[in-house]
Amino acid sequence: MKIIDFHVHPAFDMKQKPIDAAQKLLEWMDNEGISISVVLPVAPYISNDYIAELVNSEPKRLIGFASVVPNPADKAIEELECAINDLNLKGLKLHPDMQGFCLRHPHVWKVLKVAGKLKIPVLIHAMLGDFSSLYFKGLYTPWINTIEDYALLPFIASETTIILAHMGGSFHFEDFLQIASMDNVFVDTSYSLITVTEKIGIENFAKYIRALGANKFLFGSDYVLEQTPKEYGAKRQIEIIENLPITKEEKISILYRNAKELLRL
Repeated sequence: MKIIDFHVHPAFDMKQKPIDAAQKLLEWMDNEGISISVVLPVAPYISNDYIAELVNSEPKRLIGFASVVPNPADKAIEELECAINDLNLKGLKLHPDMQGFCLRHPHVWKVLKVAGKLKIPVLIHAMLGDFSSLYFKGLYTPWINTIEDYALLPFIASETTIILAHMGGSFHFEDFLQIASMDNVFVDTSYSLITVTEKIGIENFAKYIRALGANKFLFGSDYVLEQTPKEYGAKRQIEIIENLPITKEEKISILYRNAKELLRL
């Protein structure tokens, strides 16, 4: 079965040359059984030029997204249009926590609307607390972005394909699956697939897939090059999907077909 991993990161320090990072990603993909990976930067920590050079070394298997800090909007839109039109990147990655912005900001809404005009999907970090935030005593900041802020986005940018990464996290996945019932919203399973299924069991998670529709889920691992522990790697997450009590066609949709259609491959 072909597998597209919709959520992969290079190392955040950019010390490796793009071609070397690409080679290491390809070796990892071969080991994990992944056919194609979507490689995600987070501006300003990883540049769009770096991602473009990385994916261009193996364009059949590596697909690059752009990232911009969405405030101020005019500068962000200029950078995004350049990344899509000149660098041939295929989507936009936003990370409110790392980039320090509020989803209610009008500048963010402008950038999302432009992404719709460019006909590219937008993958947004969406994890409002999970078990890791307890283990590592992460700062709880509900005043920055709330479930309601995420729920507004499909209305604000109704022509934009929005992908909510991590399904909202293990504490709020039900709320984010509700948001994904909107026509232009999807979720990626990255990382939270492990914590959610540990919490409720694979049988109960399969019920959510059937209720929302398998066509709304995209497989993603959230692998960070040479940093993600093996126990949270892609192979374990793929095995969870393969063991779900859903049909083979539904598994193919989650692991490959839905991403293929969104990326127009």
